[in-house]
Amino acid sequence: MSDRSPPKTLQDIADDIQRDVGNEVHYVSLRPADPSYPDTPLVNITTLEKRELCVAITSCGLCVIGHAHDSVEGLGHMGDESPSPQHHRSGHMKLSHKVSLASNSHGALRYYETIYSLLDEISPQYRAAFCSELSDKLLKLQQELQDS
Repeated sequence: MSDRSPPKTLQDIADDIQRDVGNEVHYVSLRPADPSYPDTPLVNITTLEKRELCVAITSCGLCVIGHAHDSVEGLGHMGDESPSPQHHRSGHMKLSHKVSLASNSHGALRYYETIYSLLDEISPQYRAAFCSELSDKLLKLQQELQDS
């Protein structure tokens, strides 16, 4: 008997996203799959800044495919292309004021390895909430260590 659990499906990852970042975004919900892409789970997210996004979960990673809930205009641009981040000349990731389809210079969608990296880039309030929560946990741990 193996202690290994079965590999996660894309739907499992979508469920994890809903559970893991629900407190760090204004709204998160799974949406029905697009009939043209039935195996691509989609998640509607509203950031703390009230930006609405539709995010696809693919084998390449997560990508913003729309600027509103249930907006799937970017699905037609998805393919098996390799994720390639967009960089400034300085080598830093480009942050856009308005969330775009995050296409690189070749027109390919921008993929993120985790929901955390996606939100960290597009939502300053997510980043602040994450840092605050982490700080609170570290202070609590420090207090527990001092008390023992």
